[in-house]
Amino acid sequence: MRIIYFTTSQEEKDYRSFITQWKISLNSSNQNFHNKLIRSLAINNQIDVISIRPFSRSKTKVSHLKKDTKVDGNITWHYLKRSGGRIWRLLSINPQVNKIMKSLDLNDSIIITDTINTSIAKTVTKINKKYHLPVIGVCTDSPSNISGTSKSYTLHLLEEAKLHSGYLALTAGLNNLFNPENKPNLVFEGIVEDRTFDKPKECKKPYFFFGGALMEKYGVFNLIKAFKDLNRNDIDLYICGHHGDKQRLKEEIGKANNIKFLGLLPMNKVMEYEAYSLASINPRPFSEDLDRFSIPSKTLEYMASGRPVISVRNSILMEKFPKEIIWINSHEVSDIKDALKKVLQMNEADREKYGKESKNRVLELYSIESISKTIQPFLEQFVK
Repeated sequence: MRIIYFTTSQEEKDYRSFITQWKISLNSSNQNFHNKLIRSLAINNQIDVISIRPFSRSKTKVSHLKKDTKVDGNITWHYLKRSGGRIWRLLSINPQVNKIMKSLDLNDSIIITDTINTSIAKTVTKINKKYHLPVIGVCTDSPSNISGTSKSYTLHLLEEAKLHSGYLALTAGLNNLFNPENKPNLVFEGIVEDRTFDKPKECKKPYFFFGGALMEKYGVFNLIKAFKDLNRNDIDLYICGHHGDKQRLKEEIGKANNIKFLGLLPMNKVMEYEAYSLASINPRPFSEDLDRFSIPSKTLEYMASGRPVISVRNSILMEKFPKEIIWINSHEVSDIKDALKKVLQMNEADREKYGKESKNRVLELYSIESISKTIQPFLEQFVK
């Protein structure tokens, strides 16, 4: 089966280079998820990725993005040229995609597409009026959870998604949102991978780790306060991430020499820090909307590191991993502090045992290989 995959995602090394061209920090969560899903699908299929990379003349250090094609095993990455403003994009993207589609053998082919990007949604709808292939939407979040989006943005994406033939969703709530007609669907909570890393040379002391959005609504400032309350100068807290108020972050860290802000790191570096932490922490506050529509993918990624994981509660993951995660009821400073103390009270052998059991369980359910076996039969129904 051939899969034409519409996304903003890129090959991992290309993305590392890509983010250095931006004057702002990018949210890498969609990049990371779709990259892993593409590699999972490539185990059994030929994948042609049509990557509509983000571009902004005012926010990047380059005047345009060059067209490029790269082959990596069963994956062919087709990077579209990007330049100019909105009108240029409207006139340029579809001809480029159409040229790629004409070059492919479309027998036994399907389209898989991101559902929360308007450029991709419009492109897939318009292009497929000509090719009439099954379209499977990948539902990773509610559009209304994306910072800065409007109600009209959400409604537009949901209308576009109604045209799809089937859906891959990270929660049942997302499937209900994007798939009100209950077309064929498959729900799975995420994808993780097993990698081995050397310890970062700069880590001289034991440390806790946080990587994610640097905004108050995701709990990072309460984490900083909880760590300060430990009053342990023999332990560090490493923080990396995107967006947010960096001035506020600097103020919250203050004169604490044992709290290190690492900036935005490529995925391989993030995973290095996770693999040698005392524990990695997700302090994202609980809310009904997030619980229904958003899986904390960071928590699953932490589990694959083989180290203990601390996380504010999430209904779905608490059911899947009742004992493999150190669950805390809230993002309040006192609750986070108690969880940090629990990890410090363990000896290293116990931390290793806890992390190993967590890793084995998450890989059993969500490794790239496991997800490939789960998704393949679902997709094959669309080409019979």
